[in-house]
Amino acid sequence: MRLFNFTPVLAVLGAFLVSSAFTASAFSSDVHSARTAALGGAGHAGPLLNDAIFLNPSFGSFLPTYSLGLNYLNYSGPAVQGQDPHGRNYTVSILDGRSDLFQAGAAYTQREDGTFIHVGASKTLIKRIGVSIGGKIFYNNPAIANGQDLDASVTGILSETMQTSITFDNILETKASRERHLTREIVVGTKYNLKSILLFYVDPHYAPTATTGKFGHEIGAELVVMNDFFLRIGNFRNANIPHLAARGRGYGLGFGWVGPRLSLDYGVQRVIEPVATTAHVFSFTAFF
Repeated sequence: MRLFNFTPVLAVLGAFLVSSAFTASAFSSDVHSARTAALGGAGHAGPLLNDAIFLNPSFGSFLPTYSLGLNYLNYSGPAVQGQDPHGRNYTVSILDGRSDLFQAGAAYTQREDGTFIHVGASKTLIKRIGVSIGGKIFYNNPAIANGQDLDASVTGILSETMQTSITFDNILETKASRERHLTREIVVGTKYNLKSILLFYVDPHYAPTATTGKFGHEIGAELVVMNDFFLRIGNFRNANIPHLAARGRGYGLGFGWVGPRLSLDYGVQRVIEPVATTAHVFSFTAFF
């Protein structure tokens, strides 16, 4: 029996995002799941399940499943120079990768600095190439104007051992987004699969309008243990740190388990700059 098709509902919301984005200020609303945090923000060329909504919506076309995801992040750090970084983020997301027309996902995130809604839709052009467009809404923060932004991406499955992607994030960059250190960015993602035992992710990025650190990277690795358990490590430099609404450097560690209908993940992300913080991230995803 076919389950409820999310795609028409997501299409309506996506159309609203695209149309309104040209008349309002932009704001990026990226989210790090436990897996993404552990990989240091890497994984654009090979997101797992609902991570595709945030990292690379075009990969949704290669995920033929329905999935519901829950994400919780808690971060804290020492009070230094008047800063006392601490807070919690919550995310609920859904992905419909089984629609024949196109594949789509949506997410709701509550952060310390506001509420965010993400929508992404993708379609395969040919068997091994997928394209997408995504929209983001930011609101519920009296200190900054409500706004929207757009992103687009392309994924290519080059072989059994290599796949790549390119993501254009924060396409509609405005003063509001720049105040949050969220500038227009191009991310080139690459995934290397070494006999399904060791997975490498190399994601250099370029932020052309950033005042400093225009070039940066996210690099991560996954070790596959017993086919369903993963050990993860990664680092990042001059990269977006969503829970701090800032760019900086640091590293991540974590692990995950993928069962027949369930994925459980934990990641810890240590930020070194601009302010020392530690984030603990827990993710739960059911898929069918």
